[in-house]
Amino acid sequence: QCSLSQELHLTGMQADGSQLGPAGGRQVAVITGGNRGIGFSIAKRCVEAGFRVVLTARHAPLGRAAAQTLGCDFVELDLDDAASVARCAAALRRRFGYIDVLINNASIKTVHTDLTPFVRKAVAEVNTNFFGTLNVCEALFPLLRSGGRVVNVASSGGHLALLPSEVRLRQFEAADSTLTVPELARLMAEFLHDVAASRSAEHFPGADWPHVYRGWPNTAYGMSKLGQIALTKIHARLLAPRGISVNCCCPGSVATRLNPGGFRTPEQGADTPAWLACQAAGFATGQFFKDRVPAQW
Repeated sequence: QCSLSQELHLTGMQADGSQLGPAGGRQVAVITGGNRGIGFSIAKRCVEAGFRVVLTARHAPLGRAAAQTLGCDFVELDLDDAASVARCAAALRRRFGYIDVLINNASIKTVHTDLTPFVRKAVAEVNTNFFGTLNVCEALFPLLRSGGRVVNVASSGGHLALLPSEVRLRQFEAADSTLTVPELARLMAEFLHDVAASRSAEHFPGADWPHVYRGWPNTAYGMSKLGQIALTKIHARLLAPRGISVNCCCPGSVATRLNPGGFRTPEQGADTPAWLACQAAGFATGQFFKDRVPAQW
């Protein structure tokens, strides 16, 4: 466990906030989906570490209330709304001019008892968790200063072992080397296309569905998180010349509204994401962490 003074030292911050800049000397950290659960706990940890925290949420009243509780800033952000993403980026640019940390925490997950057709659940989870996160990154990356850190809250559910096909495995393994963002986006869109080819209203897919024959797994949430991890590795390569690190992590099985059966508290789940935000950009990049330790993807 790092102490507050150690964490501040790792990022080059001063405990008295004496670093000069438009934000009053404090580094600016943006946390998406920060109004409750893990995101709220991450925001709390970052406030305690001395960041100028900007909490975002799609429901403005809930987000403002959470920000008021923590004594931090709030900007409305809905990952599924391109106009909202653009407004968020403009508000951050106008208010601060730059950001130092982006923690992509916002995501959705359907519970096992949800009887919504799997096709619809797949579209919702992949569009929000992968494409929504991608859109936020593309909008906010221009605001990141050299030395900045990006932390994506992913999941062990997005492990490469999820892929039953050697062909699919090789495609995603290339995230460490040659896979590009457009190519990854096409793969994720292909997954949704192949799921939709079933034309089924069943809430859980069968082993004979078209996407299974095409090498995809039977979990949309897992695919959305696998896409996030691959995106992390591609972005790490792209942002390295700017001195910006991009890492992702699994918070563990946290008891939240989306995961009522979890055994960790939101505070415990927030530990690794907040810790990564407090590391210098040169500490690591393109890595998947669990409990503050690099883990195999």
